[in-house]
Amino acid sequence: MLLYWKTLIFTVAPFVCCLTIAAQDLDNVTISGTVTDQNGAVVSGASVTAMLVATKAERTTVAGGDGNYKLIQLQPGVYNIKAWFTNFATEERTNLTTIAAQTLQLDFVLKPAGVTVEAVIVVDASGTQVDTTRTVVGGTVTTREIESLPLASRSPLDLIFTLGGVSEEPLSTRYLADDKNARTTPEEAGSFSLSGGTAYSNNITIDGLDNNDDRSASQRFTPSIEAVEEVQIVRNQFAAEYGRASGGRINLRTRGGSNEFRGRAFYFFRDESLDANTWKNNSLGIKRLPVQEHDPGFTLSGPIVIPPVYRGNNRTFFFTA
Repeated sequence: MLLYWKTLIFTVAPFVCCLTIAAQDLDNVTISGTVTDQNGAVVSGASVTAMLVATKAERTTVAGGDGNYKLIQLQPGVYNIKAWFTNFATEERTNLTTIAAQTLQLDFVLKPAGVTVEAVIVVDASGTQVDTTRTVVGGTVTTREIESLPLASRSPLDLIFTLGGVSEEPLSTRYLADDKNARTTPEEAGSFSLSGGTAYSNNITIDGLDNNDDRSASQRFTPSIEAVEEVQIVRNQFAAEYGRASGGRINLRTRGGSNEFRGRAFYFFRDESLDANTWKNNSLGIKRLPVQEHDPGFTLSGPIVIPPVYRGNNRTFFFTA
């Protein structure tokens, strides 16, 4: 039995790694800055560590001769970041919220160990930091907004209409053949336009991976709203890595697991008795249109644990919805 589980783990691991590598250059977080002392002199060789709060995963780098450091390809989320060096007190910034494709400028000023014997901890719970280095035009619907905004359609793609530069486009306005009676697959115009561009020229991805249905100019798959952590659009001035489309790019970033087992159950219900009728329908004596929608579900996440073979705390996680 033990041999079977080990074989299963080694068989699945390469597939999981392939999924990670395919999207590793898209929509990550970069944290950079300068480490100096109280007099403004650079602290060459200072260590800077970023820890993702949810999974306790850490990434460490060393400041160069000019005191500058840079952490790249970090997973979006909430971080605790600290800087330290020999004979200096540790300075730590906690609860820093980052979003996809963000570059965060974070400078540290270290004090001599003789001045203070305790680490300097700065708590920042004010929300997402402003990215002054980002030149692309777009926006992001954050986790808090996804959970707070009412969404009758339960489709995460409809959240992009809350961002600027997005407009609705009528469907089924273009066809591949001139003869509409010909038995050919119609080419849809798409459902939304970014910055006035053509709605059939958008690039839709999930975690940076292709999710385009080329035959209908729309998404191939729509994940559950409960499984989406961020909805990001890039309308203009995007890098070549986004490619493929001239209209814009929409990326859905899915949720991930953490070191704690978490879950919730939900039941989304709609009925015409709960809806208001229009004034015109009331004046004509027309009743409300029948609406019946039942959408139960659940989410569950946490570390992968296979007792007594494997315990994935701080290493391997799962999320299902």
